[in-house]
Amino acid sequence: MSCMASITYVVIALVSGVFVETAIAQSVPFFHDTVIYQVYPRSFYDGIPDGTGDLKGVASKVDYLKELGIGAVWFSPIFSSPMADFGYDISNFTEIDPIFGTMQDFDDLLVTLHANDMKVIMDLVPNHSSDEHEWFQKSIQMIDPYTDYYVWADPLGFNATGDPIYPNNWVNAFRGHAWTWVEERQQFYLHQFLTKQPDLNYRFPPVVEEMRNVLRFWLDKGVDGFRVDAFDHLVEVEDVYQDEPVAIDSGIDDPLDYGYLNHTLTMNQPGTYLVLRELRLVVDEYQDKLLMVEAGGMEYYGNETFPLAHFPFNFLIIGILHNRTDFTGNNIKYAIDQWMDNMPEGMWPNWVLGNHDNRRVGSRIGADLVDCLNMLMLLLPGTPINYYGEEIGMLDTWISWEDTQDPQGCNYGPDGYEAKSRDPERTPMQWDDTNFAGFTTYNDTWLPVNENYITLNVKAQQESEFSHLKVYQNLTRLRQEPAFRSMNAAYPVITELIFSVLRYAQNEEMYLLVINTSEEPVVVNLHHSASFQLPDTGVVVLRSASDTSVETSPGSVVSLDSVPLVGGEGIVFSLGLSSTDLA
Repeated sequence: MSCMASITYVVIALVSGVFVETAIAQSVPFFHDTVIYQVYPRSFYDGIPDGTGDLKGVASKVDYLKELGIGAVWFSPIFSSPMADFGYDISNFTEIDPIFGTMQDFDDLLVTLHANDMKVIMDLVPNHSSDEHEWFQKSIQMIDPYTDYYVWADPLGFNATGDPIYPNNWVNAFRGHAWTWVEERQQFYLHQFLTKQPDLNYRFPPVVEEMRNVLRFWLDKGVDGFRVDAFDHLVEVEDVYQDEPVAIDSGIDDPLDYGYLNHTLTMNQPGTYLVLRELRLVVDEYQDKLLMVEAGGMEYYGNETFPLAHFPFNFLIIGILHNRTDFTGNNIKYAIDQWMDNMPEGMWPNWVLGNHDNRRVGSRIGADLVDCLNMLMLLLPGTPINYYGEEIGMLDTWISWEDTQDPQGCNYGPDGYEAKSRDPERTPMQWDDTNFAGFTTYNDTWLPVNENYITLNVKAQQESEFSHLKVYQNLTRLRQEPAFRSMNAAYPVITELIFSVLRYAQNEEMYLLVINTSEEPVVVNLHHSASFQLPDTGVVVLRSASDTSVETSPGSVVSLDSVPLVGGEGIVFSLGLSSTDLA
């Protein structure tokens, strides 16, 4: 969706239930009006076929993405890589890895997606490269200008057997020491992730300029933005001969486990924000582009005079709603408030339920809650970011030790891999009930397909009268209504069992989402505890696929004094036109 002139209605007061609004004409960035859909290319669709998903596979599913209502596709890394961490170890930042296809395949897909009004977002990994990158090989040999492209450190000394002593106690995110010795150079290099992922040195200005040029390369091709991986790791303390403190209350007693330490010297350092500013300046050289970063903290927004990311990833829902017990109306509201109340003025929110590093939402919180969780994500103010397969309620797949691919899982061995592996949430997309869920015509897949594909797949949900997929499609259509394109939201009733949010724009149709977070049916009186006056009735626009009762079927008029919801259900009501007086 291209940048367009629009009218946004902003709440400036709520006194005694009266909403006062003002209209502000502004240019709307594309990501304000769209759903971002994360494609994990290895697992989306195999178009070659060889058992691994690829760009031709994505191209063959563009119609599906369009019908789903997606406005931007975010690709997990597709750059040249030895695949030690499945593309997050990049050996060339401006080439496509042959596993996924060719640069021509990418160019063709870019044209096709743009022709279908979908933006393209690349997953950039600036913290490190592959150890097979030309820069690193030349840095080992101390060939200028690459000598200082990476973080190198002398040993503290040598032990009795002549082995070099680590500069400090730092550990990497996948378990183990964060330093590896290179005999040829007689120094250690830092790697906050795998040994094969050496950290780039962003205290060296030529490295910053290299990454700025990487952005320009892809932006010149027509890419619409970047999701920047692991950005909070980008810069570490300048004096590396310091130990990080032990995380006293972590409950972890393994000194090589990442959670054993408080990462006060290797994360969120002041220099990180300065580098982000340099990247933002490049993005701003182009019209209507997006820079989002995988990093925690409101400081990654910057401010109106010193903008950094358009938004950092909002992991609060993932962090607060760990399981079914955590899924309460009060906790949902708390997660929303923690972001909205702390977000810098003039900035834009986003909502993330899952991704390639977290358990699927249906497995984490509950398969019966998929619809109301998607309702929540798509109907709150801000940009929803959807992980492939969540629209049909895909679940984690149990992966045996023998089939485990994720290096994070492998590093914990056969007894510990299940707690750490990210493979279960990365399995192939379930398209239909044919072999390998229709993901490939090859005789194998890079990860096993979930056995539930026979009944849980796209084709079955397209053909069903009620399904997660159809709820999702209706949600993306509903998001185009003016009420959802504003930032206006109010929360009439919040309890342990009930969450509700009202979305509205002046003189436009109002919509009310009500969610029963419990497993039991309830009847809710929305007038009883509402903080302001609601209409007497609402018209059902959309409901969870699990509810087939007549009284809340779409189009039904329901008294807001007695709204029936089955366990884990969400219902969206239309309430008539908004006014400046809802008291």
